[in-house]
Amino acid sequence: MKLESKHIDGHQSHKLLGSVMAPRPVALISTVDKDNIYNAAPYSAVTPVAFKPPIVCVASGLKRGEKKDTANNIESTKEFVINMMAETYLKQVLKAAADYPGDVDEIKTTGLTALPADRVKAPLIAEAQISLECRLVKTVEFGAGEDFRSVFFGEVLVFHVKDEILDGGNIDPVRYMAFGRLNAGAYCRTTDFIKIDR
Repeated sequence: MKLESKHIDGHQSHKLLGSVMAPRPVALISTVDKDNIYNAAPYSAVTPVAFKPPIVCVASGLKRGEKKDTANNIESTKEFVINMMAETYLKQVLKAAADYPGDVDEIKTTGLTALPADRVKAPLIAEAQISLECRLVKTVEFGAGEDFRSVFFGEVLVFHVKDEILDGGNIDPVRYMAFGRLNAGAYCRTTDFIKIDR
């Protein structure tokens, strides 16, 4: 099969790229709005892009033609937290993707626990294995209509890593119990891996 991107629509491209670039880690992004209502939503378009300073990016599309609460909150407060959850919380993470009104606290609704962060107003999630407090440094926008995307670049101000997933200062992949998205409805665990010394 060979496809030229100009001959496929955004939905097809999304399905294809999302399956090709896999597995993708699923992050639960927590934000807060101008009325101090917490928001949490899962994103698999999240990746580090620089290491000194530590910069990560999060891409967010539209919902029914409007920017999602996460995007609106990041633009408003210039802050967000990337929470990496263990596979035991996969159902709660996916539940946070439901179509809640803007005044609903998804952290509380999904049975998770918000904690105050050190440097940003957006909350940490207590159950997360790792939380990254981020300050927005740049936004880049692509596409139009249903293919519109905002890409938020954030500097990591504070890394929170649970002691129990560390092994000699490194993150132990077995204890981390991370999970990834393969494609629509398919996820994988990271408990089976190949270790090769480089």
